[in-house]
Amino acid sequence: MIRGWGFGGDGPIALLHHANGMCAATWAPVAVGLQSNFRVVAIDACGHGDSEHLSVPQDYDWRFLVSDLYGVAEQLLDESGQSVISLGIGSSFGGIITAGTEGARPGLFERLMLLDPPIHPTQDLIDALGLGQEAEPPSRRDQLVTQTLRRRVQWPSREAARRAWRDKPLFAGWRDDAFDLYLDEGMADIPDGSVQLKYPPEVEAHIFRTTGSFGPLEYAPGVNIPECLVRAGRRFFPAEFLLRIAALFPQGDYLELSGGHMLPLKVPESVIEQVLQWRSR
Repeated sequence: MIRGWGFGGDGPIALLHHANGMCAATWAPVAVGLQSNFRVVAIDACGHGDSEHLSVPQDYDWRFLVSDLYGVAEQLLDESGQSVISLGIGSSFGGIITAGTEGARPGLFERLMLLDPPIHPTQDLIDALGLGQEAEPPSRRDQLVTQTLRRRVQWPSREAARRAWRDKPLFAGWRDDAFDLYLDEGMADIPDGSVQLKYPPEVEAHIFRTTGSFGPLEYAPGVNIPECLVRAGRRFFPAEFLLRIAALFPQGDYLELSGGHMLPLKVPESVIEQVLQWRSR
């Protein structure tokens, strides 16, 4: 079962999808700035947050995650009587899942914004884009898998986890309220008084390991709605690479936003500003 967070607000629906290893609640700093324009909903992907945890690897094909998001969107439309999800926003891998959902079910969304999606440079993609070596981004899959599998899962308390993690590179630059949400809602209380991450490292590592198994050549041509690909500043993806990825979308836009990869957790005000400006074009 897929669960999520309703952040309130009136009007058309905005459906948000988190990054790998995150949860729906961490969208709160962005959601609060969208509530005057949208009814804001975020989901916990399978194996994340309060959603059901299934078996690795067979239940975590990226296309299954696309089906999950489609099911949530359809339920929201049925309940609201609306005919389309007005805005889909996905952070990192959530951007790929969101774009993939529209590609598989054209017309489900009205607009999409993909926040620094991790497009893996497969050889087929590099060949299709006609990129030279200087514009080809490096792959960090193996590094991310190794780091994830080393991450400690259980802690005596949230405060102990806070002290250990706050200055780690993953969390550097996060707003304090976003980091608090990660600890409060991304960790479960255990009967012995300790806490543990709600997302098993093997799920997160599998998603990193299979990045590139669902690429833009498969889904981008079917996304025939306004779509904006946002490249985070201080990132390892060359601008030329993501510019060409954006051009694969029939109505693709491209912009850059300073703040590092986890944009909703580091610079939510900038994300809100860009969403509202882009929507008004």
